[in-house]
Parts: sequence; structure tokens; C-alpha cells
Amino acid sequence: MNGNSLTRHHDHLAAWLGDGKAESLDAFLGAHHESFALVTTDGAILDLETLRESLRGAGGSQPGLSIQIEEVTSITPEVHRFLERHLVDGSVVDERVVTAVMQDGLVLSVQETPRR
Repeated sequence: MNGNSLTRHHDHLAAWLGDGKAESLDAFLGAHHESFALVTTDGAILDLETLRESLRGAGGSQPGLSIQIEEVTSITPEVHRFLERHLVDGSVVDERVVTAVMQDGLVLSVQETPRR
């Protein structure tokens, strides 16, 4: 996964959260490995099913949301670190540093660290 594919991946998430388009949620979740694990900025650990359930009711909950991906560093071909910035109507509402691990072209794990 390179910078462009990371951006497209997060565009799907932003479209789901901003507009509630089901195909965006399907595209976002479809890029995750069945063994996916997420460590959120508050330390919670979510598997793919828990992530799916938490996002299912969130469609359209953040109108005007966009997600910017910057400072992508490929540590290895499978491990990438990047800055993820959430904006609503052009104003930054959240920033995090993310480390993502890929397997077989799918997102296997993600560690999010808040950037304050």
C-alpha cells in the first residue's frame, strides 16, 4: 500500500462517515485482512468485526469530513507510517500518527497514536 492507496482507503472511510454511502463502507472494510486488529488512539483493541459494528451505525455522522494522509514512510514493504489528519469543513479536528502493517495486500493491523 503506497501513499495513493492509503489516501483512497481513507477517502472511503471519510465518504462513509460524511455521506453514509454504503459502498464506501464496503470498500473501506474490504481492504482489511480477516485477522485485522486496530489499536485506537485511546488504547482500545478492535478486531475486524468490532470495527465493522462500530462503523455500521456511523454513516453520515460527520458531514463535511475529509481525511488527509501525509508524511508516508515505508519502513518495510509491509509496514507504513503516516500522519492522518481529520478535517471538518476545512478545520483540523483530529491528528494521529498511524503505523499500518499489510499482509497479502490487505491491512492486517493498525496502531494509532494521538498527535497533540
